[in-house]
Amino acid sequence: MTRYFSYIFLMLTVFSCATKTAINTDTMIAETEKKVAEIDSNNQLKETLTEGALTDKKGFKDVGTFKYTVLFDEASNALFRIKNVEITDKTITETYYFSHNELIFIHSETSGEPDKKIVIKNKKVISRQHVTPEEEKLLLAKAHRFQKTFKKAHTFE
Repeated sequence: MTRYFSYIFLMLTVFSCATKTAINTDTMIAETEKKVAEIDSNNQLKETLTEGALTDKKGFKDVGTFKYTVLFDEASNALFRIKNVEITDKTITETYYFSHNELIFIHSETSGEPDKKIVIKNKKVISRQHVTPEEEKLLLAKAHRFQKTFKKAHTFE
């Protein structure tokens, strides 16, 4: 009889924890979406634009163009958003959002494909939509490279 009650207690514990995890993930996604909307609507941030040509792997032939915008707080050099648009035979728009110097969200749009979305919390992916593991790895690596470039350009030592 004691085993039976122990088993029921164990099952209740497992199910109650699983429910809390789903609620916490949903809450974190909602908080991230709210933060992204705040960043997009903040008119106090400075935006810089860089444009150029995309070349083939050898660097000789132009294959398209790019526009790269950075949104940051000029006083503190806090990074909030990096938007990278690449135009070749198709247009790819990748937007990387940051809060407190940490990547929180990636949104990638490619013409003719569903939008790719990745939500990050404490350097861990907590949600993804329409993203393969390879694409996730690539987007996270690009975000890291872009952030590193920003830090290098905005650190005065």
